[in-house]
Amino acid sequence: MKTKIHIISIQEGYLTIISKQLELIFGDKAVISKLVVKDLDGDSISAEDIVVLSRKILMGVIRPFIPKECKTIIAHREVNIANTKRLISLPAGQKLLVVNDTLENAQETLDSLENIFFTHTYYLDDENNPDQAMAADIDYIVTPGEMKFVPSRFSNVIDIGNRLLSYGTVWEIAEALEAGFTHEQLVNRYVKSQVSLAEQDASNFEYEKDSNANAANLSQNEIFSINRKIEEHGFLKESIKILSIYAEGKARLKTFGRIKLKKLLEEHEIFLSEQQIRLRLEILQELGLLNARQGRSGTTITNLGESYYLLAKDLIQL
Repeated sequence: MKTKIHIISIQEGYLTIISKQLELIFGDKAVISKLVVKDLDGDSISAEDIVVLSRKILMGVIRPFIPKECKTIIAHREVNIANTKRLISLPAGQKLLVVNDTLENAQETLDSLENIFFTHTYYLDDENNPDQAMAADIDYIVTPGEMKFVPSRFSNVIDIGNRLLSYGTVWEIAEALEAGFTHEQLVNRYVKSQVSLAEQDASNFEYEKDSNANAANLSQNEIFSINRKIEEHGFLKESIKILSIYAEGKARLKTFGRIKLKKLLEEHEIFLSEQQIRLRLEILQELGLLNARQGRSGTTITNLGESYYLLAKDLIQL
């Protein structure tokens, strides 16, 4: 009977990516299980299972659901080298701005890149650190599969695809699994997972390019259709102003949540309750105009949202 490896995270996207990686590496030795923290219960995990946590901070939350005998590993992620062809070809001395969904993830990505591609200088846009030195002439923006957080007006963007489990984490899992892998055997499987998932990232990138092209060519009927759906739940002017605020934020590589949005709307003499703002954000997300993240990650406008906003803003006076 195969050992079960549980990957536990708050984010579904993380689970999808990492579970595919582990299946490519350990698929013949173990059963890979994906668990969202909110779905944990007392029957989810057995004493003989292996648990891989996306963050150390989750330990306190999941402890009541994990038997004491269960082997638990804290995951660490690295950039996928198989996705970094463009970085490898850059001349030394480039100034690179790292963009990710959260500042913590951006810092982890920067640390990983700095260790591997040490001939460049890296920057973060940290609004909480106004004294941080930021080059005025950034050469490229680098993002690990989070293009939605990069303003569409930038063309100097290098998407290095999703980060994967580090080799160190994979080796820890292999030791817990007691499958008898040598380093050479495991490295071969690890590289296979990198190449395979890099090819998947490339396919997704082509799909996103097609989607973005369609977004840029919204017809008048499509615009009117979106307008009608928005007006079913509130005033069009309010929603377009919300999109304009997020478009301005994305241009400055900023994300923010409902509380900050409420204050910014009030500066434009639009006064909405938190419940009203929540409803409008939900509708805009359902229409694909916004991408909302849980917690401190905030919300950003999508490429479709930017295209719609640019085309629709002239319909009303903001």
